[in-house]
Amino acid sequence: MHKRIIIGFLIFTLVALYGFMPPLPRANAIDSITDAKDTISDTDLGETATHTLDFTTGTTTPTNGYIEVVFHNDFGDVVAANIGCPDGINWASSSPNTETARCTAQNNRAAGTYQITVSGMVNPVVDGDYDVYIYNYDDTPTLTERVHLKVYIIEDVLMTARVDASLTFQISGVTADSKNVNGVNCDETTTSTTTPFGTLVVNATTTVCQKLNVTTNASDGFTVTVEEDQELTSDGASNINSFNNSQDGTGTTTAENWAPPNNILDAYNTYGHMGLTSDDSDLSSYGTGYNDFYNSGGAPHFAGLNSTDPMPIMHHTGPSDGTTQDKGEAFVAYSAQIASLQEAGDYENTLTYICTPTF
Repeated sequence: MHKRIIIGFLIFTLVALYGFMPPLPRANAIDSITDAKDTISDTDLGETATHTLDFTTGTTTPTNGYIEVVFHNDFGDVVAANIGCPDGINWASSSPNTETARCTAQNNRAAGTYQITVSGMVNPVVDGDYDVYIYNYDDTPTLTERVHLKVYIIEDVLMTARVDASLTFQISGVTADSKNVNGVNCDETTTSTTTPFGTLVVNATTTVCQKLNVTTNASDGFTVTVEEDQELTSDGASNINSFNNSQDGTGTTTAENWAPPNNILDAYNTYGHMGLTSDDSDLSSYGTGYNDFYNSGGAPHFAGLNSTDPMPIMHHTGPSDGTTQDKGEAFVAYSAQIASLQEAGDYENTLTYICTPTF
């Protein structure tokens, strides 16, 4: 009875002095783990993520001592094969239960900065803060230090943005003798809407040129093609056929070296022809089988238009600035040559350029 009175008196005295009952000393508070953090590769609900735990120990972990990372049980299971211990052969990984990743020291490991990774962890499916603990045990095993971490699992935020599509296509004329395309001189002055050959001279080649500029933010670039409504045709219905000595309405779609018309009597398609070349050196990126007009800087290659198929003459696989050769700028040249049998007359046709971006 007297003991109870004495104990009661002591408790009353402590409360009177402090206003509360002082807590007992906290175990293992000395040399506790510091600078601890858990970096998660993905904090979205239910996603599979990697935890990277960085921390600094204050005590030695002896041989057969171990460091454990214990996750809240709402996380998915820890798999031993997914545990990355601090450094190679000095630690062995294991998972004593589905919430714990353990790294056991193979020799004495001094206090210091360490990192443990645990991959393949499935996040909880309810948002909120979750406990993660790091414990350091000696080989008895006795807990020597610890730290309590918190991580927050929350649904991802969807960020959106819009960029408007843009396209500018410009055709410009070229002044006579101011430019050559693939080594071929531009003989006559052109505008954005006219390409006059002038009076053709027998057995001489005449070339007219135009400049093409494309500016676009199309992610997959663009293609420029050209087509004709008919072959160069006179009022008397005579033709200057397409390169190379092609029958009416056809052309040499595979580019090749320039050749003069054959000039065979009564073979009207051999009296004269017109073909084109482009200085876009990467048209092959448009797809297999498309023309290499540039011919690696050698003798230029020419192709002939027909009345049905557009001819690719400029191409790029991404956004273009409208000024860079092969990516936003190219020149196309049209060459015509007649032989002595070409019928007299005024000839004309209409060319149509089509610029097609791919977004």
